[in-house]
Amino acid sequence: MKNKEEKITYLVKLISESKNAYEKYKPYFSALQDAYLLKNEKKEIYEKRNKSCIFIPKINAKIKYLITALNDVYFNSERMADIESYINSDEQIIAMWQRALDFYTGEINLFKLFQPLFLDVLTTGTSIAKVTWHKGMPRIERVGIDEVYFDPNALNNDDISFIVNEIYLSHAQIKQRQKLGFYQKTNIDVHFDKNEEFKKVKLYDIYVKKDDDKWVVSTLLEEELLRDDVVLEDGQPFVWGSMLPQLKTIDNEEYVCAYGEPVMSSALSLQKEINITRNLLIDAMRSALNPKIILQKSAGVSREDLETVGKPIYLTEPSSVGFLPTPNISSSGVNLELLESEITEVTGVSPQNNGAQTAQNETATEISIKAQEGGRRSADYIRSYNETFVEPLFDRFAKLVFKYGNDEFFNNFTREDIPSFRFNIQTGTGAMNKEVRRAGLQASMQVFSQLYQMYMSIGDMQSAYGIVKANEELVKELLPILGIKNVNSLFAFNKGMQ
Repeated sequence: MKNKEEKITYLVKLISESKNAYEKYKPYFSALQDAYLLKNEKKEIYEKRNKSCIFIPKINAKIKYLITALNDVYFNSERMADIESYINSDEQIIAMWQRALDFYTGEINLFKLFQPLFLDVLTTGTSIAKVTWHKGMPRIERVGIDEVYFDPNALNNDDISFIVNEIYLSHAQIKQRQKLGFYQKTNIDVHFDKNEEFKKVKLYDIYVKKDDDKWVVSTLLEEELLRDDVVLEDGQPFVWGSMLPQLKTIDNEEYVCAYGEPVMSSALSLQKEINITRNLLIDAMRSALNPKIILQKSAGVSREDLETVGKPIYLTEPSSVGFLPTPNISSSGVNLELLESEITEVTGVSPQNNGAQTAQNETATEISIKAQEGGRRSADYIRSYNETFVEPLFDRFAKLVFKYGNDEFFNNFTREDIPSFRFNIQTGTGAMNKEVRRAGLQASMQVFSQLYQMYMSIGDMQSAYGIVKANEELVKELLPILGIKNVNSLFAFNKGMQ
C-alpha cells in the first residue's frame, strides 16, 4: 500500500515514461503535418535571393482525396452502423437497441466529429477518440496525438497497462468537479492568478489497468493528487486505430505499439524532391527569359536602364557585355514525371484520382486501371481503419447506450447483461471504386433476373421469391452509390407483408 508521496512519485514516473516515448515519434508526426500545411522552412532565404519557393501540395492533395473517399464511404448510407444479433441473442432486444442507437447517433453530428479524426489518421497515422457517457448522453471526443500518451512497454494494444491523458481545466471547472465529488477538496487557488479568470492549468489523468480487466484513474495537478485510483465501471474510455500497422524493427526499444504508420510517410522525401526540382525549373526559366548580364564596374549602367524594355544602353566598349549561360532544362520534365510516378506508387493515389491529367497522353484503359488501383489501395486502408478504430468506437458507444440509455427505448426491459451482438459498419470496403462497385451490382442483378425467369418458367415459386428478396438487398446497396438516401424507408411498404 503506497502512501500519498509514493503514489505521486509513481504517477509522475508513468507520465515521464509515456511522454518521453512520444517525444521520439514527435519529429515524424511534425514532418508530415508540415507537409500537409505546406510549410517551407527556407522560404524567407529563397525570397531574399529572389528564388522560387513554391510548395507543390502533392501530399496535401492526396490526403484530401482520401478524406473525400472516407466521407463517401461512411456517410453515403442511412446509418453508419447496424447492430446484428449474434449467438442466440433476442431479435426484439436488438431491434430496440438499434432504435436507441439511431436516436443517440442522430443527436451527434458524426460528420463534423469524424473530419478531424480522418485528418489525424492520415497525418499522424493514428486516430484517437474518448467515448464516455456525460449528462444523459453518449459523448465522443477527438483527442490529439499530443494529448494522450501510451504505455511504451506494451507489446500490443491488448497489453497496454496505462494511459496518460493531458487535459486543461479552469479554476471554475475544477471547483465544480470538487463540488460534485469527482475531485478531492484541496486548495487549488495557489495554482491560479485571480486576475486571469479564464486561464486554464494543465492536469494529468492517469488510467491504470488492475487485475487484467479493471481500470482505475488518478488525477494530478502538478504535485497535488485530486483523484486516487477511482474505479471506472465502464473501463478506460479511449479508442484508437490506424490504416497501416507500424513496423517494429529489431531491437527497437523506443517502439510504442499504439501508433500506426501514416499512409503518406513514404512520400515525404519525394515531396521534398518535387519541390526542389519544380522550383529549380522555374528559376531556370526565369534565367532564360531574363538572363544575368556581365558588365565592367566602370560601365556606369544602372539597373533601371538594363531592365527597361526598349531603352538604349550606351557603352564605350559594347563588346565587354557578357551573359551568364542559362541552365539546360531539357531533362527536367522527364525527371518530374518519374517523381510523379514514384509518389503514385508509394501512396496508391494517382493524379487521375485527384482529377489531374498527367503530362503524357494516356489511353482511357490506362487511366481506368490507375484509378482502380488507387481505389483498391484506398479500400484496403478503409478496411484496416474499420477494424481497428470505427468498429471498436461504435462497440463502446453501443454498450454505453445499452447500459445508460433511456428506458423508453427499451420498453423498461431489464438491462443486466449486455447481449451478444456484432456490428455491420455501412462502408464500401473491398470495392475498387464506386463505378466498379456499381457495375458489379448491376451485373449481379441481371444474373438474378435470368435466374428468376428460369424459376418462374418451371413453376418453382419458392426459389423465385428467394431471388426477389436477394435482389432487393442488392438494390439497397446500389441506391446509396447512386446518391439516394433513406433507402430503408423506401422499402417500408413490405413490412408486415406475407
